[in-house]
Amino acid sequence: MLKFKTLSLLAFSLVFSGLALAAQPPETAAITKALEGKLPNLKVKSVETTPLKGIYQLETEHGELLLVSPDGQYLISGDLHQVGEGGVENLTEKHRSAQRLGALKELKDKDLVVFKAEGKEKAEVLVFTDTTCGYCRKFHTEIPQLNKMGITVKYAAWPRSGLMSPSGQTMTNIWCAGDRTAAMTKAKTTNDNVTPPAGKACDQNVIQDQINLGQRMGVQGTPAVFLKDGRQVGGYVPAAQLAAQLGIQ
Repeated sequence: MLKFKTLSLLAFSLVFSGLALAAQPPETAAITKALEGKLPNLKVKSVETTPLKGIYQLETEHGELLLVSPDGQYLISGDLHQVGEGGVENLTEKHRSAQRLGALKELKDKDLVVFKAEGKEKAEVLVFTDTTCGYCRKFHTEIPQLNKMGITVKYAAWPRSGLMSPSGQTMTNIWCAGDRTAAMTKAKTTNDNVTPPAGKACDQNVIQDQINLGQRMGVQGTPAVFLKDGRQVGGYVPAAQLAAQLGIQ
């Protein structure tokens, strides 16, 4: 399937620099028809106008966002920035954050592995993780430091090789464990396998749901660290640097 790097502008339902984008015009149907005729694997979810005259925003069924010309002959990928008196603003990331915020509201602590902040919580991050990922393991070693700084870390499952892979099964067993935090730490700091509790059928659906959610949020690798407002702060960053991004010294 044709792959594109995610790119987006603000949709008409969102406010763009204080002005809502215009309603979708009739010609967008022609763009969809032109693209799907040439690229049958490109499943178009919507085409909308943008603040740029003659340029449209296309969203695929997989959540990828692209810029497209009126005749459907040109596609552009990359972030859109607006230059203003206050500096440069990444409008693409602003829109991504808004999309992610809606997705994040679907997550409940009961479906995550939560390492709570010590004392008063100052911030929290959501991390899509894989137990076999080297940088995920490195990030995990810094959780005690993050917790001491007042940062709660919430893990969502993202086995890179899929639900039926060995790491997918390990993560199913972690989520099935009576003490998920201990099981997660064991999986990331030792070579021992995490086995399912005796006599308990482990539900794989919660893991698949989180894989699907990660895809909607644009997760492409692990660790993928998100803030409560939907912003992605990247992959692995040292605890002190992450705290600084959260405004915590």
